[in-house]
Amino acid sequence: MRYITSILLLMLTCNFTNKSVQSIESEFKYEVQIDGLVNAFLTDSLMNSFSVGIYHKGEEFVKHYGELDPGKKNKPTNNTIYDIASVTKTFVGTLIAQAEREDKLSIEDDIRDYLEGSFPNLQYKNEPIRIKHLVTHTSGLPTFPLIIQNEFSKKDSDLSLPIRMAKIEKDYSKKDFFEDLKEIKIDTIPGCKYNYSNLGAELASYIIEKVYKSPFEKVLEENIWKVANMTSTMIKIQEPKKQFYANGYGKYKIQRPPMNNNLWGGSGQGKSTIIDLLNYIKFQLNEDNLDVQNSHKILFDTDVIDGDSRNKMAYMWMVSTDRDFGQVIKHHGGGYGTQNWMLIYPEEELGISIITNQSGRNTAGKLLDVAYGILDEIAKDKK
Repeated sequence: MRYITSILLLMLTCNFTNKSVQSIESEFKYEVQIDGLVNAFLTDSLMNSFSVGIYHKGEEFVKHYGELDPGKKNKPTNNTIYDIASVTKTFVGTLIAQAEREDKLSIEDDIRDYLEGSFPNLQYKNEPIRIKHLVTHTSGLPTFPLIIQNEFSKKDSDLSLPIRMAKIEKDYSKKDFFEDLKEIKIDTIPGCKYNYSNLGAELASYIIEKVYKSPFEKVLEENIWKVANMTSTMIKIQEPKKQFYANGYGKYKIQRPPMNNNLWGGSGQGKSTIIDLLNYIKFQLNEDNLDVQNSHKILFDTDVIDGDSRNKMAYMWMVSTDRDFGQVIKHHGGGYGTQNWMLIYPEEELGISIITNQSGRNTAGKLLDVAYGILDEIAKDKK
């Protein structure tokens, strides 16, 4: 069994038609094995649904299992929109790489060059936080804004934490964000220590918005989603797409709030379908796209990341090495009521996206077990 990385929960140009997906689905070589792996996953009483998208050397496979809402028999479809949580950060990393190529910024820039007002606290011993520290989670910034970070110290966090966080985010503004930013104390030299930071991802999103002089979501739409043919991907859910938006669930199958805040959204507010995520995998496998290729370049490798010394950080992507398929570019997304993984293997022209609308302490690992089981089946043909 492949090594399963641990990750903190809650950290939380091609056309593609449903018809082509269905024909591919019925012919995919590993479908029987995938069915077995997913059905075993769904024997867990907490798990309701599972959607998988696979791209392998020109072959594409999509399939859905289970039901979105307990007892309603509403199976996910190609139109189902899930919260993809922190996989959203990879959009941010790609845009930072693009802005760098276009000379709109340098990853060596002091982030304070882009902030209005004085932030003498965003440095340690005269070493400032730079843009590269935001995209590698080495800025020294906390995981969340302080008002949310403090919620983790309260009791009963397993059940009530998502509800409390969602309540705070409902009224938390960009003005509040910058006020909180002034209160943060950096206690280590930026660039030395890995510490996963949603706050840092939001700052990077703000910088993207500022250098492109356009709303963050519009920059995403114009530079990634349209190019990758991601027609149902968004930050803010809008009509008529709301009818396809999946409810999320937590412990005891309790429905949890959707991912939604008033900030830029780059830390984890993205919403997408498995079809769009499959198209995004193909976008990330495009060897001719300089921004994609640059976003995979390693920027940080001097600390143990998520307990695995093989892990390194690129532009929001975690990069490692797989025994069968070589380099792997990966990211996990853990939302209030969804969990997903995206794993991309450029040398093998292979990518997997898997998602479920349940979020618990063990969900990420169980999802990864399914992904690694699929990869083991594909690897058999290489031996």
